[in-house]
Amino acid sequence: MTSRMVVLCLTAAALLITAGCFTASQMQAMRQASQPYSISPNFDLSKPWRIAVMPPALTTDAGPAEFLLDHAGMQLMKVVMFSVVDRAEVERILKEQEFSYSGLADPSTAVRLGKLMGASAVMTIKVGSVKHDPFWTDNPNQRDAELMVKILSVETAEMLYSAQGQGSSFYNEQDALRSALDVALLPLIEKGGRQ
Repeated sequence: MTSRMVVLCLTAAALLITAGCFTASQMQAMRQASQPYSISPNFDLSKPWRIAVMPPALTTDAGPAEFLLDHAGMQLMKVVMFSVVDRAEVERILKEQEFSYSGLADPSTAVRLGKLMGASAVMTIKVGSVKHDPFWTDNPNQRDAELMVKILSVETAEMLYSAQGQGSSFYNEQDALRSALDVALLPLIEKGGRQ
């Protein structure tokens, strides 16, 4: 046996021994801690929620991120007990309150605006990055996107749901962002029950 094979065998044996030291509940806790989302125990998915999706601070080659708002609304409506405030109403309230279409980073502002919209919760989207992976030199349209989604209770300002999403597209930035949003919302859609 070569020294490399000995090292590999010893490493594998150590991993097997270590794995045997964890209980099933500890392994479950470790899996949950590594999930890219969290749902508050106070987010009762068996009761109706009216959610207002706030505009993210994002401008693409195609203009502001209306496409992301529409896609978020469509995805949220897949959950049985969710309804979504129409984007036109969100825009009307933002204009009335003299907010620009530049995103709302401050959760307290989002909650206050959600109350004005008659929502029980607000969803914010924060785009982390959108970039081209240099590995795909033959495809200049390829993009990787990362974003963060939060849903806050309008009544208590408590964070009910938080998730990170990553997505890729060989077509454009918008598709990569839609894909990242789908990833971020999938656990909520699965737990909330699909319509």
